[in-house]
Amino acid sequence: MAYLRSKLEILLRKIAQIRAKRMLQRNDGLWNVLQAYLQETKSTGCGYIDYACLYQTIRSEKPVEVFECGTGVSTLVIAHALMENERETGRGGRVTSMEEHEGWLEMSRKLLPNKYAKYVDFRQSGTIEDQYSLFRGVRYEDIPDRAYDFVFVDGPKYVSPVDGSATFDFDYFHLLRNAVRPIGCLVNKRLSTVFVLQQLLGADKVKYATVAGLGYVKPCTKDDLGTVASSISSKNYQGSMRLFGNSKLSITANK
Repeated sequence: MAYLRSKLEILLRKIAQIRAKRMLQRNDGLWNVLQAYLQETKSTGCGYIDYACLYQTIRSEKPVEVFECGTGVSTLVIAHALMENERETGRGGRVTSMEEHEGWLEMSRKLLPNKYAKYVDFRQSGTIEDQYSLFRGVRYEDIPDRAYDFVFVDGPKYVSPVDGSATFDFDYFHLLRNAVRPIGCLVNKRLSTVFVLQQLLGADKVKYATVAGLGYVKPCTKDDLGTVASSISSKNYQGSMRLFGNSKLSITANK
């Protein structure tokens, strides 16, 4: 069964990649600059599904302040979508693109077409460990204080600088704790991050699309954050309790 599931997932992903590529190709302006950029960069973090979903999300949600974790091809996609939003609505936008590696950031800055320059603010920053409730994660240290309304997570490395343990990306939580407006989020292939987001925000607000490899977070505010540690009780585990034998406990907290 697991083997068939794996084969089906691979097949469905190939179909989704073809559809995403065709969707992007219908937008000549985006497709041409995307291909030119891909020929110059060695980025392998995202694929056509990621670019298509990211572009569609920015176009439909029309955020004004985007926070990007990990500079690269996705920066160009976000900037192009913001440019199209401005042409359509007259309202500009900006992506604050964070990157921990200075060399990679400078290469991305150099490769970005000039027409996108006003939509992108490149920022280099190291990472630190942060924590909320039961969870600890890694985030950028020097984050500009802005009224972000959308986050794209495709970096940084979420290995703890304290003890080298694998954790999760903490940036969305950091921004949510001080949010002045609802913030949506798209997470690229980071299951640990999606898992923690579901525990603290709820599975109704955080979905994971297996075929796409993307986590989707509905716009949330700091009031949506669960506490887990301070609210934990036997009621939190009722759905997973067994009267006989051992229970595999779920830590989803009551809101």
